[in-house]
Amino acid sequence: MKAPKVIAIITGSALALCLVGGLAFALEPIDPTTLPIPDKAQGTSIAKQVASIIVYEDQEEAVAMATEFDQIHEELAVDAIASRATIAKRHHAGTAASANTTKVDAAQAAAAQTDADDADDIEAVDVTKPLETISPEQGVRPDALAPSTIDVNGDAMGYVPSFESAAAPATGAGLWMGSDSTTDNSWGYFIGHNPGPFTCVMTLKNGDPVTVCDSDGATRTYHVVDEFIVPDDTYWEDISSRVTDYGESIVLQTCCGDNAHYRVVIAC
Repeated sequence: MKAPKVIAIITGSALALCLVGGLAFALEPIDPTTLPIPDKAQGTSIAKQVASIIVYEDQEEAVAMATEFDQIHEELAVDAIASRATIAKRHHAGTAASANTTKVDAAQAAAAQTDADDADDIEAVDVTKPLETISPEQGVRPDALAPSTIDVNGDAMGYVPSFESAAAPATGAGLWMGSDSTTDNSWGYFIGHNPGPFTCVMTLKNGDPVTVCDSDGATRTYHVVDEFIVPDDTYWEDISSRVTDYGESIVLQTCCGDNAHYRVVIAC
């Protein structure tokens, strides 16, 4: 009876030890390095990083980190696409501006060539002797008067010396008395026919201009200050004091057309 009891006790002890050992193995912590990569992590673009991170006990944290990395990657990809679009837009704008600049440069070059062609048609001037290379027509203004010319309110004509002559010249005007100088602070007396070149004297009124370019080429513009009519038998002594008291001035005389009177105009 003792032997079977001993065997039973030994057998029971062995079974108990096996049971305890099995429970101990079952309760032993699992080595995280032996765990497989989670399915969620295998589909990410950073599987290798997850494989190295999976050593953490919390595999859910590794999966979350992998997902966050994917989101960052997608955001960077979107930013890169936007940047390429912006760069492309700037490139196209720069290309268009360059094309416009090329057109402007071409227009400017054409204009410069036109100016150069026009310059070829201009007669060269010797700067050392400029007056010898300019024609008389180029050296005189279109509105300039020639020497010994009188312009009566827009009607210009030449004049000649006619000192105390009995009649005015057939054409133009005559210097009957005084001096034609425009700078001697004295007077000059001009006569002319009406009808004829001095018909314009009949319409002069106060303030109208009369320009004289004297025989020396000096020009002066006078303005009408007085006018009157006298009989044709009037003597010089009768009017001299009235017409010679203005300093630098001119006197114009013409027939009134009635064979009986003269019109006298003074300008200074």
